[in-house]
This record gives sequence, structure tokens and C-alpha cells, in this order.
Amino acid sequence: MKKMRQSTSLLLAAALCCSAALSLTGCANNKNTSTPQNDGETVSYESAYTPEVPENPVAENVPGKEIKAEIGEELTYDNKLSIRLNQVIELDAVDKSQFRVLLAEMTIVNNSDKKIDCQTLTHFAATIDDKSDDNIVRDVTAGVLARKYYTKINSSLQSFNQEIAPGETANGYVHIYAPSTWNDMKLIYKPYKYYNNDQIVFNIDETKLTHYAEALN
Repeated sequence: MKKMRQSTSLLLAAALCCSAALSLTGCANNKNTSTPQNDGETVSYESAYTPEVPENPVAENVPGKEIKAEIGEELTYDNKLSIRLNQVIELDAVDKSQFRVLLAEMTIVNNSDKKIDCQTLTHFAATIDDKSDDNIVRDVTAGVLARKYYTKINSSLQSFNQEIAPGETANGYVHIYAPSTWNDMKLIYKPYKYYNNDQIVFNIDETKLTHYAEALN
């Protein structure tokens, strides 16, 4: 009963978050509805995927390992998965005096014998100048611009919102809503959230960004 209540609560929370904040970003793999936006454009979105939560998830104060990585670097975590931050694209056609939008494209390979949950809402976070804010990777404006970009370049890439079966490879992106300037940015991936507090920390080096200059109309 306790596990059922946890699963139901998480499903409701994920559905609300997805429709309110990520509904514009291409939230899953199977489209099921669309939402008209203020500018008259209709943006498709998909149903929320709900990661499995154990009955006794790990407490947030339990120490975990921190594995550091850079853009373009592939690493292996405990022989369970390999991950590579392939590139980070900056969308230049925004008012950078107000905000910036980055798209972190990743490849994750499940080398274990069990599935891995992978959802932007729950498994990714970011810090900018040592300040953490969940909205950095969930911002609606950044999500809309991300979908416009991938549509314009005819890419099927989606934000992470899936389980990765043993032996499978997943490609996806995480969108980042950033301030005009920063000194230090980290993108954090927690592959076994709820089970341990280990995290893979990608340093976002501003000199290694790939720029996309075209307008996103």
C-alpha cells in the first residue's frame, strides 16, 4: 500500500510537472496530445514517464560518489553504464542580455543486467556559480526553443524521458536555461537516484560550446 501511494503520488507530480513545465519540450517518445501556445503555434507533447521509486529510497543526506567529466569525454560508471556528453549547443538567436539557452546532448549505454530509469525531471540537475535551481533544466521557455531547434534541423532527438533496458543505448538532450553570464556551470546526472546519491558532474566549459546562430521562427 505504501509503495502504491508513492507511485501514485509520483505519477501525479510527474504528470503535473510535465504538462506545466515540460509539455512543450517533447516529454516522451509517443505523442498523444498538443497544446496551443500564446503565439498561435501548436506544440505537440507526450505523456509523462514515471520512474520506479523503491519503497525505501535512499535519504538525501547519505554520501555519494562524484564523478567528474568534460564535454566530449566518455566515462564508465561502476561498469554499469557508459555516458558521453557529446556536445553542448548554444542557441544564439535569443536576447542574451536576458537569458541564454544551452542544449546538452548525451549518449547513455546501459551495460548492466537491469533497467535504468532516465528522466530529466528527476535524474538531472544543474548548478550555476554554485547555486542549484531545478528550473535550470525545466524552464518552459528553454524547452520551447529546444523543440523549435530540433524541428528546424529535422532531428528526432528528444529530452530524456524513458527507461533504458539492459544492453540498450539512449540518445537525448537536457535543455539549460542560463543567465547572461556565469563563471562556473555544472550539469549533474544521477543515474541511480532513489538508490544511491552518486552523481556524474559535467563541467560546462563556455569555450567548448557549439553555437547555432539561425533564427528559430
